[in-house]
Amino acid sequence: MFSESIRHHKILTIISAIFLTLAIVIAGLLIFSEPIIKSLTESKGGKKLGRELVIQGDFKIHWHWGYTQVHASKIRLSNAVGYREPDMVTIENLDFSFRPLKLLTGTLEFGDITFDKPYLVLDKKSATENNWNFPIFSNANVVTEAATADDRHDFPVFKSLTLKAGHFIYRDAVKGMNLDLKLDSVNGQSDDANSKQGKAVVDPKNAFTIVGTGTMQGQKFSVDASGGALDTLRDSTKEYPLKLKIVMGDTKVLVDGTFKDPIKISGVNASLNISGHSMADLFYLTAIPLPITPPYVLNGRLTKNANVWGYENFKGKVGGSDLAGNLSYDTSSERGFLKANLVSNLMDSKDLGGFIGLSPSGENAAPEQKQAAAEKKASPKLIPDVPLKLERLRATDLDVTLKAAKIVAPGLPFKGMEVRFDLKDGVLKLNPLKVVLADGTVDGKIEIDANKDVPPMKMNLGLHKLSLGQFFVNTRFEKTTEGFFGGQVNLAGTGSSLADVLATSNGGITIIMSGGKISLLLIEASDLDLAQALPLFLGKDKSTKIRCGVTDFDVKDGVLTSKVVVLDTKDSLLVGNVNINMKHELISAKLDAKPKDSSIFSAQIPITLSGQLKSPSVGLDSKKIGKKGAAAVIAGLLAPFAAIIPFIEIGDAKNADCRALISNAGK
Repeated sequence: MFSESIRHHKILTIISAIFLTLAIVIAGLLIFSEPIIKSLTESKGGKKLGRELVIQGDFKIHWHWGYTQVHASKIRLSNAVGYREPDMVTIENLDFSFRPLKLLTGTLEFGDITFDKPYLVLDKKSATENNWNFPIFSNANVVTEAATADDRHDFPVFKSLTLKAGHFIYRDAVKGMNLDLKLDSVNGQSDDANSKQGKAVVDPKNAFTIVGTGTMQGQKFSVDASGGALDTLRDSTKEYPLKLKIVMGDTKVLVDGTFKDPIKISGVNASLNISGHSMADLFYLTAIPLPITPPYVLNGRLTKNANVWGYENFKGKVGGSDLAGNLSYDTSSERGFLKANLVSNLMDSKDLGGFIGLSPSGENAAPEQKQAAAEKKASPKLIPDVPLKLERLRATDLDVTLKAAKIVAPGLPFKGMEVRFDLKDGVLKLNPLKVVLADGTVDGKIEIDANKDVPPMKMNLGLHKLSLGQFFVNTRFEKTTEGFFGGQVNLAGTGSSLADVLATSNGGITIIMSGGKISLLLIEASDLDLAQALPLFLGKDKSTKIRCGVTDFDVKDGVLTSKVVVLDTKDSLLVGNVNINMKHELISAKLDAKPKDSSIFSAQIPITLSGQLKSPSVGLDSKKIGKKGAAAVIAGLLAPFAAIIPFIEIGDAKNADCRALISNAGK
């Protein structure tokens, strides 16, 4: 009995000692918890992040069984080595509360969280190098696991979240993007009532809001967003309502709808309205390499299914052209993949300048685009010299088809166009490329390899049964000019602009026409046969049959040298030599027309073209001009002939006359 009493006494003593030890430990933690936790946070947290983590200011903990209050000031996380800012993150003051008893169940439940003057800089130097590549993320795949977690209740509970006077910087050398954003306020509240009822509405009293202004690419940038209560973020079965407005310079993006499973964003159903001065500016928001366009407005439906975003049934205007279609953007790979089918019922050719490096020039173009177009028009250079943005072509993959039912192009008989843009691993192919022109077609393919700093480009185009008469619609020569021509253009060069490519190109250009008829006025004017040409100016025009026309150029190092230039008609035979330097945009040509009649007034003076390609001088051979005193009078008749030179191009060449002519011209 006595021994049993002793045993009970020992047990009570041990229990008392345990409780006393626990009491001392708890008291010690309460007394010394602040320096211990601060030290552990700095050492353990810094080790996990592979950076220096320091709490330079106050660190206080007010323990309470309900909500424990924590205050920390002057928090600093150093930046990665080799980046311009010394710190990646700084926070002037951080105040939050949490429920300690919830930690025993493995739940992290916060009360109110307030960030005062937080600063964050994210810097991406290349596709694989950035300043947020922490060891804890790469080793444990924390980011991937968090993004794919099925238990949304593991997401921390927030009662309220407040951010004051934040500063966010994001730089991306791959996209050439630079965002400097001052977050004026970020606020979020829980809303148990709406959360339990599953409402997908934005309650102003409990809305999660973000308001900020700054700069992006040197342009004014602002973001204004309002969403549902924070509780909704924890429930994957509820749709999260969101209204978002982003403004970057003249670009405006408006989103209004709901997000399914908002943490993973597994689904989206929202309206998306986009407008701006040029679609090229959307690259900084989407990473999609779009061409320079005139001002545009598009309205459609934004969707998302797994990793694929969609812009469905969108319609709008791009300059003077209508545009509609569907597109999807797959983000499952690092490069991303855009697939789109675009349709235009009526397209203004002036809106297509961005595809070849020209600024849009139509009446719907932005003021700065009109100014750029005017400067280009005033320039002595003809060929666009705006360089490709190679980093954009390397940033993503795409497969885009554009169909234009009708193209408005004053002075040119365009009918329609269909082209597929295939961009993969930095190689852009326009294949197939088909343009309906003058009742015929121009088709083929163009390829640009943007992986090289001086990209090579190949152009293979075929001209099929183009109507000569279509080029003279609404002129006095419309009824007296007809026939079909065709040919091929095979060129390869290097350079980041069309001007550079043509200046270094090699290959050949061949154009042939067989059959048809041409205005006799043009031929007689080129012959300077006053006896026949002047009456045609005063009376009814006539036409003469075309037996054959051939133009064949050899292209080497950007210089076009004619091997054959000949046009054989019933009345005259025109032969010549042409040299075009694409690098300096100079032309030197002599065209000699031989009449087939015995008119005593036939001058037979060769025509010359010389000077800048954009505005060559048309004249007469200086060695012979002195023999005819009437040269000054008849010089004005040369303009119609000069106008037709670009349109005498290749066709069948199947009849005997054309084959014989080509053979003789070659000799």
